[in-house]
Amino acid sequence: MRSLAVAFSLVIGAFGLCAPDISAQDSTIRLEGDGRLGAAADDYRGTSSAYGYEGTPPSVVPAMIELAGINAEDVVYEPGCGDARVLIAAIKAGARKGLGVDIDPDLAEVAYAEVKKAQLTDRIEIRWGNALGVDMSDATVVFLFMGEPFNLVMRPLLWKQLPRGARVVSNDFGMGDWKPDRTVRIETPGRTYVLYRWTITDEVKNRAQ
Repeated sequence: MRSLAVAFSLVIGAFGLCAPDISAQDSTIRLEGDGRLGAAADDYRGTSSAYGYEGTPPSVVPAMIELAGINAEDVVYEPGCGDARVLIAAIKAGARKGLGVDIDPDLAEVAYAEVKKAQLTDRIEIRWGNALGVDMSDATVVFLFMGEPFNLVMRPLLWKQLPRGARVVSNDFGMGDWKPDRTVRIETPGRTYVLYRWTITDEVKNRAQ
């Protein structure tokens, strides 16, 4: 999770991100084999430690999966996948395959290790790099826990690329004037989490034009 405005600023500074470009090239690097990234990642290590990392609590993950309505045809995508706990849960709930991207190489390596431990490397792909350049046209579910500034940058990409019927589920953060279909409050001992779900409809596609 990248919850603070400073986090988004660091992402912009690290990878030169600006307003979303629908035609942006995917420059992410797929983790394979032993899951270790090469020297090219060294300058970006510790990205999350500069502003803190908060993963979706295990007690909240099932509610996100339920809200998404995961089924056997789903292809799940999560930018800022952290340790891949949501992706792994989605696959175990029946999704066909998943893709996670993290801008922090340390977290991308952790995510790959968790996927490998779960014996799901044939169904979940982990990449390191800029999530905004990833083609989401095959995704039917997108999970977010990145902060509203990131959500608002993602929004036109979601509208443009996702197929009709795709669902977007965000932990704690909205999408500006794009009103959710459903909102769910989850109480935990630490605090309350608010989950939002949106669906890509014809109306959304028309707004994207």
